[in-house]
Amino acid sequence: MRASKGNAAFKEGGPVSARTDGAVSAIDDRRLAASLRLLVAASRELAASFDYAQTLAAVGRLIVPAFAAGFSVEVEEGEIRTTLARTGRVGGGAQVHPLIARGQQLGVMRIAGPTDASETVHGLEVWGELALRVAVAIDAAQVYAREHHVADTLQRALLPDRLPVDDRLAFDAAYLPGAQEAIVGGDWYDAFRLPDGRIAFSIGDVAGHGLRAAIVMGEVRQAFRAAALNPTAPSHVLERANTIVNMRPNPVMVTATFGIIDPEDATVTYACAGHPAPVLALPGGSVQLLPKDGVPLGIVDRIDATDWTFTLPPGALFVVYTDGLIEYTRNVIEGERRLLDAVRAGVGRTEPDPARALLQRVFADNENTDDVAMLTIATADVRDSEFGFTFTALPMAVPIVRRSLDRFAQGIGLDSDRRFSLLTATGEAIANAVEHAYSVTPGLVRVQASLLDDQLLVTIEDEGKWKPAIRRDERGRGLPLMRALMDAVEIRTHQARTEVRLMMALRDERISA
Repeated sequence: MRASKGNAAFKEGGPVSARTDGAVSAIDDRRLAASLRLLVAASRELAASFDYAQTLAAVGRLIVPAFAAGFSVEVEEGEIRTTLARTGRVGGGAQVHPLIARGQQLGVMRIAGPTDASETVHGLEVWGELALRVAVAIDAAQVYAREHHVADTLQRALLPDRLPVDDRLAFDAAYLPGAQEAIVGGDWYDAFRLPDGRIAFSIGDVAGHGLRAAIVMGEVRQAFRAAALNPTAPSHVLERANTIVNMRPNPVMVTATFGIIDPEDATVTYACAGHPAPVLALPGGSVQLLPKDGVPLGIVDRIDATDWTFTLPPGALFVVYTDGLIEYTRNVIEGERRLLDAVRAGVGRTEPDPARALLQRVFADNENTDDVAMLTIATADVRDSEFGFTFTALPMAVPIVRRSLDRFAQGIGLDSDRRFSLLTATGEAIANAVEHAYSVTPGLVRVQASLLDDQLLVTIEDEGKWKPAIRRDERGRGLPLMRALMDAVEIRTHQARTEVRLMMALRDERISA
């Protein structure tokens, strides 16, 4: 009998009970692990974005139906309660967990009871912990939204509310905030008339985002205006602005382009400080990037930027912009290609807001990940009996001048044969000036064409000292070619400049100025 009683006792408190306790403990461990996995996954979703609709909906999908039948989050703004997210069924019997951050209650999180298929959380106050994490995420998002609003308002207030108005030049600009989570940055554009009648413009990007970047942007923009009051060259204005940036207690990197355009002949001179290259579009559809150099402001004592000069022919479009326009794909080469395509697509169109239209074409199928500022300058498409083009002596400028001169020649009625002769001879003279006039730093070349009675006179002038020609079998045919194509060729050499004069007799050509 004792043995029987001992067997019963052994069954009641022995190995059978131990196995039961172990099974319960294993279940609790699994539930605890599930709760921790839920918190980790929810935290990851909450940290992914400041977008309520996106993050809280993702958290809801984690909870329902795996852990609960329903989930909702509500915030209170004064007497107004707004539901930010709701997943599943949330009735009157739901658990209510306050959302408290920095000592203030922001709203409540409601959790409906578990479903039959749900895994009940156990061993951890998971809902209270989740409510805390949701509250912190909502609070951070609200702080972000307030700073974004202040920075955006400040930035727009610091941008010019109007641009210069001119009979021969049309200025337009646009600003587009980043569509993703980057807070408003320090991008700006500006254009203003100088006392001598010329028009200065600047565009730039302060490193960083948020309120500080917007404040620095305002300082730098005003620094450019102050530095431009007595401009000698755009590169000098950049140097003055660089000095001002370096004087700040906490210097910041700034990329920028500053330029001056003369409305009389639409000749623009600009200099860059680590900024993306400007774009020039011609009426015939030719679009290309112009040169750039220099390092950003706020890094070194001197940036040593170069002044670049180009005349904008009638019907041309000059575009400067910030890097958000070409770096949204993280592939600058591809971004530049898409920008050139978008500019080319707008050639010949009459658009009331060309800058905004260009932004829409660039981002038609893409999202802008950073804010973008853009400034465009368009020249009136008028025909004239005179042609003028001033440019920095670079090989890339030669085809630009040729295309512009060809359009002028068509406008005055030259036939295809005479246009061929004119462009070939002028192109040869221009190429010679580019190659031989300046030994180190490229200077300016000026091309002028005008009607004189029944003749067309073209002059190509530079201000350099020509380098000695190197005799080669394939070289030295330029002057005979010009003489063969033109009715008269004259080369005038002065101490500080060289002038090539090409004369074409129009004879019976019909000229319509």
